[in-house]
Amino acid sequence: MLTHRRTPLVLLAFLLLQFQVLEAVTYRFLAWDSTMMERKFGLKRGEEIVEVQNLHHLKRSPPINLPGEVPPVLVALDRKDPEGKPVAIEIKLPAGVESPLVLIIPDAKHPTGVKPFVIEDNTNRFKWGSIRFMNATSKPVMTKVDNKVAEVAPGWAPVDVDPQGDVRNMSVVSAYKDNPTQLLYSAVWEHNPDVRELVIIVPNPNANVASLDFKVIPENRKILEMEANEKKEKEQ
Repeated sequence: MLTHRRTPLVLLAFLLLQFQVLEAVTYRFLAWDSTMMERKFGLKRGEEIVEVQNLHHLKRSPPINLPGEVPPVLVALDRKDPEGKPVAIEIKLPAGVESPLVLIIPDAKHPTGVKPFVIEDNTNRFKWGSIRFMNATSKPVMTKVDNKVAEVAPGWAPVDVDPQGDVRNMSVVSAYKDNPTQLLYSAVWEHNPDVRELVIIVPNPNANVASLDFKVIPENRKILEMEANEKKEKEQ
């Protein structure tokens, strides 16, 4: 009788452990610019701080796993409080985000000097071959990709465009919605169904030029698969 009572408890413990593993959240990081890229950050995991490796402004960092029930905290390893401890800031994770990509944005008002902003990066929601636009300007932007037109409102709400089809060149033009005939961006991009592109629309840093600038962060599925295979071979 005692054995029969123990078996369900062991099974329950196993299931709870599996549930906790499934609830782990994978974080990746992206620097806003080259200045942020040169700084040192970590993700607090219990009493441990895991340093963010290979932080870059054009490429996602390697992943860091964090238990889902643990509040995510970004630690500025290169800045100290009066007691000599690294300063930190909470990463606000929106409800329903499955694969957070944390954009590290400069913020002179906070002791860390940064403001983390979370972008959903799950490939089921941000598909291969698509372009995800986010508007960091103060005005609505109209963008035409090939023959598809998208309105990207200010406020960082993502707008996805899927050109579809095979590898090819395509035109990309943009203008503010209130003056659609004045093109502020014009270029030829390559569409690749194995590549997804995160695009942040910002004002052109050159104050003498009334135009838009695009921060483009690509990710190639084939390269990820190749890197994963190489990692497996090294571990064998």
